[in-house]
Amino acid sequence: MKHSNSNLWVIIIVVVFAAGLLLSNCSRGSSVNDSLTPEFFSQEIRGEITISAYEAAFFNAYLEEAANLFEARYPNTKINIETFSAMPVVTEVDDGDGNIVYMSVTEDNPQARTDYLNRINTRVMSGTGADIYAMDIIPLHKFIESGSLENLDAYLNLDPEFNKADYRQNILEALRYRNGIWFLPMSYDFRHYIYDTTLIPAGIAAGFGADKAWSIKKLFDVGIPLYDGNSKLFDFTGYNDASGSVIFWQLLNEDIRRFVDIESKRANFTDGEFVKLLEASKKYSDDGYIPQDYDNQEEIMRRMMEADSERIFFKAGMSFDLMDQFYRSSGMEVWGVGFGGNEDDDIAGIQSMNDGSVQFNYSYGFGLNSRSKNKALAWAFIKFLLSDEMQLSPNMYIGYPLNNKARDERLELFFTGALYGMPSSTLNDRQRQGLENYKAAVEKLSDSINALLIRDTNINDMIAAEVRYFFNGSRTADEVARVLQNKVDLYLSE
Repeated sequence: MKHSNSNLWVIIIVVVFAAGLLLSNCSRGSSVNDSLTPEFFSQEIRGEITISAYEAAFFNAYLEEAANLFEARYPNTKINIETFSAMPVVTEVDDGDGNIVYMSVTEDNPQARTDYLNRINTRVMSGTGADIYAMDIIPLHKFIESGSLENLDAYLNLDPEFNKADYRQNILEALRYRNGIWFLPMSYDFRHYIYDTTLIPAGIAAGFGADKAWSIKKLFDVGIPLYDGNSKLFDFTGYNDASGSVIFWQLLNEDIRRFVDIESKRANFTDGEFVKLLEASKKYSDDGYIPQDYDNQEEIMRRMMEADSERIFFKAGMSFDLMDQFYRSSGMEVWGVGFGGNEDDDIAGIQSMNDGSVQFNYSYGFGLNSRSKNKALAWAFIKFLLSDEMQLSPNMYIGYPLNNKARDERLELFFTGALYGMPSSTLNDRQRQGLENYKAAVEKLSDSINALLIRDTNINDMIAAEVRYFFNGSRTADEVARVLQNKVDLYLSE
């Protein structure tokens, strides 16, 4: 059995810059598989398949574990794993108090991404591609247009062993795109916002809660009139890497559909709104609402440690950060990696797009090659990844399981640290209540999800390449907008 080398990494900070691929319009594969008879699902699981993923840091250990367990269960199978990116570089950083903290950073390597995606494109066109693709940096819409992905709708509905009710229904519905479901995420995540109850008046705070959704722009609208020049409105912490400030990318993410409509293949950078976004993101930093970006890891780590004792109007977080919130309220020592904070913090709501929709994120998602020569085995392996066993794997570093039963159990294992081998201990009544509140918050926040943002990382690369000229002062916002309009228009029309 030929597998890639696996490593278990405790990822504290991973900076991943994504790029994409311009796929050629090869012949379309079938969008609906007419061969999905009862015999298809009852046949013996045997043979060999290959899984292809770019991000080694996320997939190596996870897929190695799954392949070993699956092959033990089905002895007549062989699961090959291909991953291509370099593993993160782990460095020791002094937190300023004499403590050593390990930081893991994945360096941006556009050429490596391009090589990987060109390789996939060539294999797809020749009919020799992998059986399963990790949907990490692959542009979903291009793969659908080329017919390279199997529509999984019929699999979900006809497989007697797959019960859709066992999985989060609104996530499955949010996956629907162009009359199909083209990949399945193993887990999902979302960004949420926290507010400091000592800085936000009660009348405004009444509009916050785990059942609410807020965009960054709306939170700025709330916070700016309250700003006193002391506490930051947001504590976005990132590198000063010339590809645009952290706040720019946050604002762009929540309004990207205004500028790029992948469905209708239209770009819209020149109506003045993109110029306003660029100028606003610079102004937020210049006016002191958020910190300046930092030049190195040590500065970022020191800033994170300082933020623990500071009052900040709003913070943005994901799964680790949400758990930390309930750790503090339970009187427990935080073992996870969060954004700091204090017991006066509370949930403002889940992140929404500016159009009001609420998207989810995923790190582990897989699609089935429509030209796979062993679809039965490939589908069986995807189902195995959705099983309780693999949904509870500590090698699935990020997110909440799509599997409802596994999600409930994983939240408890995560909360107690048992998921990562920490000594188990009995929770006292306060801690048990904190755990139940944590689970309830995850479910309530998750209930708001109703959309999957179809991304194209090639377009993100175009934006990153051009906005740096605005932030370094060599081009105006209007000039950057015009260049992007031409580049993205051309790309979408191909």
